Amino acid sequence: MSWAVKPYWRPSINKVKRELSEVIRTIARYEPVKVLAPRGVQSREARREFEGCIDIEVIEAPVDDVWMRDLAPTFAIRMAGIRQEVVALDWNFNGWGGRYKVVRGKRRAADIVAAAAGVDCIRTKFSAEGGALIFDGRGTAITTRSCLLNPNRNPVVSEVDRQRWIEDDLHRFGIDRVVWLEGDPSEPITSGHVDGYVLLCPGGRVLVEHISDSDMEGPMWRDHDIDLLASTRTIRQRKLKIRKVAAPHVQHWKKKSEFFAPAYLNAYVANGAIIAARFGDIVRDEAAKTALERAFPERVVIQLEINHIAEGGGGIRCLTQPMWANSVAAG
Repeated sequence: MSWAVKPYWRPSINKVKRELSEVIRTIARYEPVKVLAPRGVQSREARREFEGCIDIEVIEAPVDDVWMRDLAPTFAIRMAGIRQEVVALDWNFNGWGGRYKVVRGKRRAADIVAAAAGVDCIRTKFSAEGGALIFDGRGTAITTRSCLLNPNRNPVVSEVDRQRWIEDDLHRFGIDRVVWLEGDPSEPITSGHVDGYVLLCPGGRVLVEHISDSDMEGPMWRDHDIDLLASTRTIRQRKLKIRKVAAPHVQHWKKKSEFFAPAYLNAYVANGAIIAARFGDIVRDEAAKTALERAFPERVVIQLEINHIAEGGGGIRCLTQPMWANSVAAG
């Protein structure tokens, strides 16, 4: 995770830090957390904030934002002879399609995080972000055309089938099947990240967000995506079990920033817990919690208020980049 809270949150920056601190502390109850913080004021502030927290380690590193799911590489396990090892997959992050300036060279976030973790970093051929793909751990990936086929990530090239080109590259990393949803091209930052409205759960269960307010239309392709997921079979020919989760009532977020992300399903799956958001909508908050509890019966569901973080365009999953434990890779 990261403590590089950017000035664009002003005048709510202190409230964002309080929410971020609560997310970090909550996750640390279930697994150790490494918090990257830029040298200087933010590094000193992070060390003060988490002083005495034995499962939170602050690491000085030149990161420049908190959205580690997108900036940082995705950690995976590869075979090295007869043993397994952790590696980092670099998605060639380009600032969400050039919307924000990205540091180049060896100060890129992917290289920084991989170096801090002490693992090899492997770059993909295409450009994406960690939130643009979700995986079932058994060879199936789900993504959206609105994001990965957006020319601001992967430009149109004459006589090149970009969808097939991306799939071929994913095959290098053990992905046998790619499910292409349409996504949400109107989403202002991510161009419709799949992790904003789809959550893969144990046993082939899938939670999908939908808008059920009578006075508001949902994303154009949402019903199509739900139907597509319902008809999808995994690489093992298992049919997905779809359950719809209603987004918060519109009155709980329509007056927020244009980037506000009222996403229950952008949750972090921790060891033994699901860390999810609540938005002050008593009915929908509770319904989302119940859906998560049923989908993850072996984990406790904890909901945290992140209204100020969400105004930056992301949720709890967006703040995190999980890494395999060395013991898992070794065994």
